[in-house]
Amino acid sequence: MGKTLSKSEGSPDAVVTVSGELRYQMMDNFGASDAWSMEPLGKHWTEENKNRLADLLFSREKGIGLSAWRFNIGAGSTVTDQALIPDPWRRAEAFKMSEDGEYDWSKQSGQQWFLQAARDRGVETLIAFVNSPPVWMTKNGHAQPDSEVGSTNLKQGYEGAFAAFLLHILTHFQEIGLSFDYISPINEPTWDWNQAWQEGNRYNNEDMRRVILELHRQLRLTHLGTRISAPDGVEITSLLDDAYYRQFAGSGTYSSGANKLGTGQYREYIKALIGDPEMKEAVGNKIASHSYWSDYSHPGDDRLVRLRRLLNDNMKHYDASSKYWVTEYCILGDYGPGRDLGMEPALHVARTIHFDLVEANAAAWQWWTAVSKVDYKDGLIYTDFQEEGDEQNILTSKMLWVLGNYSKFIRPGAQRIGLTGLGEEADSGLLGSAYVHDEEQTVTVVLVNHGTRDKCIQLSLHNLGLNGVVSVLECYVTNAGLDLVNMGCVKAGDEQSFLVTIPEQSVVTLTGVVKLN
Repeated sequence: MGKTLSKSEGSPDAVVTVSGELRYQMMDNFGASDAWSMEPLGKHWTEENKNRLADLLFSREKGIGLSAWRFNIGAGSTVTDQALIPDPWRRAEAFKMSEDGEYDWSKQSGQQWFLQAARDRGVETLIAFVNSPPVWMTKNGHAQPDSEVGSTNLKQGYEGAFAAFLLHILTHFQEIGLSFDYISPINEPTWDWNQAWQEGNRYNNEDMRRVILELHRQLRLTHLGTRISAPDGVEITSLLDDAYYRQFAGSGTYSSGANKLGTGQYREYIKALIGDPEMKEAVGNKIASHSYWSDYSHPGDDRLVRLRRLLNDNMKHYDASSKYWVTEYCILGDYGPGRDLGMEPALHVARTIHFDLVEANAAAWQWWTAVSKVDYKDGLIYTDFQEEGDEQNILTSKMLWVLGNYSKFIRPGAQRIGLTGLGEEADSGLLGSAYVHDEEQTVTVVLVNHGTRDKCIQLSLHNLGLNGVVSVLECYVTNAGLDLVNMGCVKAGDEQSFLVTIPEQSVVTLTGVVKLN
């Protein structure tokens, strides 16, 4: 491991300029979801271990300081779908289990513990999301569709009942001091979800339209202030207008998932939402989506840079002020299997975050499942705990800490600004992005060195628009030997520039507060 901070002899590897004259997206949050692990952990773990987990996820002092938390509203598969969903960690309770039944607020108690813990530790944005309508609203009585239910598993004409169910839950949580800022009524409508081994439901574009417009209508009659987040598409390519998809793929239209069923259209979500005035009124100018299978770059298939630029162009075609949220991501595909707590997958994640923020102009970035028990690259934190009585071990991954290089320092209200002097191509060995926060009077630079040698940079700060100068930067490093460790300060030299060595295979955050003139 090379030195973290140094004044290198000779010429720097890169001369980097951070400029406040170039301003891009305002950052809303960094987050993760509670599905599905937080329910058994919240129910069965000791208070000490639950608090350790909550601190790692939500505390800026003891962890990575997430600023958003996604709470899964369950459909009741715990009762109805034990055969369809063999893993109990992938089932969920429901607050209401029959059309004429009462709401039972003791359900999902483990998830509720962590929801409260998030708010207690200062998490600003709470998001409720739904994988399937409650089982009593589905055509087949289960929390996942089958080949016989048609375009969606939601019973015909139940859009109003579904919206009322969600509003009842949102109102309850507001009354106990846990107001949700957003409700996502639909999750990955693109996918067919047949034999999914988890809760899920498909909706073609017309199904989706009916659900969202009815939920919007009912929300307007309340004082909740909760906004609708949509569509939570499964991957970036499913969002694109056909014309933009053809620019990326060369021909055809997006045809994956439920598009193969012959039950309608499950694509072109940008056009369906912000390209439709009525739908745009319901969801605002934000597109929320997942970025699975969008984290690699091969010759002729550049998903890290080219696809994200097309996404941004497609959104701006309808609204120059539109914003993009990444609401779910973990490592899938051939690289997904195999738990790995080390730096290699963490650098893969850091590069994905970088390109989502810099090329897609994402205003929010949220990981999939906060804690995992399986042999897969889907968790920030891992445990070998399976059921009550097992050891309650907590294994942090480097993926947790590299997300912290962003989430702990780039707070809601920060704005991305210009950074030049580093390559923008997908295989660039050193990547960087910069942010200012007018209220906190801070500047933050995050650098990803996925190369095999240390890189020395000369960093200059210009026209940040803050109320003074930044003469000292604190340096936080995540690499094979360090977990978001403060390695001390680097002071400005001549002409307000800093010389910093970025160790090989590391993610480094440089952050400073203005010194008043």
